Amino acid sequence: MKKKRKRLANYTSAIATIGTVVLAITALITVYITISGWKEEQEANRPYFTFKDSPKVIFGENLEFEIQFTNVGEHPAVSLWSKSIVLSSDLDSYPVAIDEFALVNDIPKNASATLVIGLDALRDSAETGNVEPHFIVILLKYKDPIIDKEFEQSLYMKWSGIEDRRILSTNHAEEDEKQQIIDFFNKQGINF
Repeated sequence: MKKKRKRLANYTSAIATIGTVVLAITALITVYITISGWKEEQEANRPYFTFKDSPKVIFGENLEFEIQFTNVGEHPAVSLWSKSIVLSSDLDSYPVAIDEFALVNDIPKNASATLVIGLDALRDSAETGNVEPHFIVILLKYKDPIIDKEFEQSLYMKWSGIEDRRILSTNHAEEDEKQQIIDFFNKQGINF
């Protein structure tokens, strides 16, 4: 009878140990899923820039491309840096403008920043009343201070130019145009 009780105690102890191990593994899995979900939620709340208004070309004292970005993410963006390249849509010559811009202030949720790119190289053509279409490529880099992670956004746009003294629209470039621009950058050795 003693032997039977001892065996029963060993089985009970083994079952309790296995149960404890299963509960510990379940707890670890729960913690992992919770942390993963929290990280995904934080990532989803990251800063993200969209256009507040449609990008536009302004021809006054200067010829300029103006774009206003709005942070639609939940987190603020810091250390916003941009590189802008304006090039002929023929992709047959070196870019007419390469510009860099850095903003030191934080850009909180729903706040905007304006980027102005000078198009001085096109001013003479603009004064004649006609400018051929151009691509405008903008790379944005910024940091989310809450999750301490950097992000990039690339924007590929096509400005239709000026025709008979009318400033035409600016739209997103098409997928094949984007690839042509990337190929042009690689061929010209332009790092973006």
